[in-house]
Amino acid sequence: MKRWSLFSLVALMALALATSPLPAAAKDSLVVMQEAEPVGLDLMQSSIQTTMSVCYNIHDTLFHPQEDATVLPALAEKWEKVDDLTWKITLRKDAVFHNGEPVNAAAVKFSYDRINSEEVKSPHKGKLSAFTELNVIDDHTFTIKTQEPYAPGLYMLGYYLPVVPPKYVQEVGDEKYNTDPVGSGPYRLKKWVRGEEIVLEAFDKYYGPQPAYKTVVFKANPEEASRIASQLTGEADVISGVPVHQRKKLQDSGKAYLTPQMGVMPYLGINTYEAPFNDVRVRQALNYAIDRVLIGKALFDGKAIICAGPISPRTFGHSPKLKPYAYDPAKAKKLLKEAGHPDGVTVRLAYPTYMSQIQEQAEAIAANMTKAGFKVTLEPFERAVMWERYKGKQHQLFIYWWDDAPEPDRYMYSLFHSKSRDYYYKNTAVDELLDKGRTIMDRAERAKVYAQIDEMLYQDAPWAFLYVVPEVFGVANDVDYQGRRDGFLNMRYAKPKK
Repeated sequence: MKRWSLFSLVALMALALATSPLPAAAKDSLVVMQEAEPVGLDLMQSSIQTTMSVCYNIHDTLFHPQEDATVLPALAEKWEKVDDLTWKITLRKDAVFHNGEPVNAAAVKFSYDRINSEEVKSPHKGKLSAFTELNVIDDHTFTIKTQEPYAPGLYMLGYYLPVVPPKYVQEVGDEKYNTDPVGSGPYRLKKWVRGEEIVLEAFDKYYGPQPAYKTVVFKANPEEASRIASQLTGEADVISGVPVHQRKKLQDSGKAYLTPQMGVMPYLGINTYEAPFNDVRVRQALNYAIDRVLIGKALFDGKAIICAGPISPRTFGHSPKLKPYAYDPAKAKKLLKEAGHPDGVTVRLAYPTYMSQIQEQAEAIAANMTKAGFKVTLEPFERAVMWERYKGKQHQLFIYWWDDAPEPDRYMYSLFHSKSRDYYYKNTAVDELLDKGRTIMDRAERAKVYAQIDEMLYQDAPWAFLYVVPEVFGVANDVDYQGRRDGFLNMRYAKPKK
């Protein structure tokens, strides 16, 4: 009898344990799904958003840029302004690369020289062109100089000078480093299975706070509906590129929430070097041909912020005087006629297929243009082809985008200064103002210069100015992650919800 009772008690306890809810163990892996796979993992070699997002988890820079364009320490522990042209920067002593190499001033010098080299051909080189000289003082101290005072200097270094390990880079070369990087960030590369996933693991010797997740897996899916489905089924914890018309579905599911990130600023770029767009009247006609307000309502639920010029309305320095080009097909036709095109013009409009809601945007813009006398051929390209054709100056018209960063120099210099990319536009007066704007330390005075740039480019119309679309990330309910204005998916800031 006693033996039976003991057996029964054990069985009942086992049953109780099996049926009672146990406290859920916090998961240690996070799956992040983007619109496209990275083209490489060397932060110096790419300016594509989806590539840089992965890279910022692996690489570290001297500073952590903030939402107000200030910086906090990263690899740099402290800094002081020696004079108007010189910063003295001291590195922390506990940072190492993932392969054990020390993060020291020699590594910073090597990285600075590398990003400026002709071999790497870094798209970020122009963003750092204000810096002229970097000198090592000792293992953990260096100075960096500019030719003129440079107001956004530390902020730009925080984004565009990843520090890389000299010995490893020299051993493997630039091509190998682009597929097998070694950084000093919170995560190290474990494996990259092309077309499937990139697996990152937490770096146990990271100098900063250990990331909350031991493993982060980046996946790519260009299909908007598939990304949404992946989140709803639990396959993905964080997704980017959530189109406006899918947001309510995520919110109503009870399985995820939306967190603001950057405003994506699509723009219609123009090859101003070749006919017919070497004539400003044709470029202005293009601006009058697009019904931005209607597109904003139809595609973005009225949440799009209409742009008057190239500086986002949310970025410091935009001109409050400017009013967006009105939708006026008759005026567009009149300008085309004045430019010698009474029967309209035949044009090509390229766009990258992975961009969120891009097909709808391209078709809507083309339909508008047709009513104004433009005969449009749409040219969809997958990511790598679009980028190579962009760099090769093969596009006539093209849709790309930038984030509306709080610091105007971050994108205005890169996209419009002829000594930066110089792909499709050159204006010496704009060059001079861009050079001047970055040298003024007083914020109010700087704003006046950028307002001049905004107004000058509004008239010269090197783009068809479109809109800013406030973007969101989809985040699973058990993950605490707030999107940042720069739009990068930096998982050092993610943690399980308590």
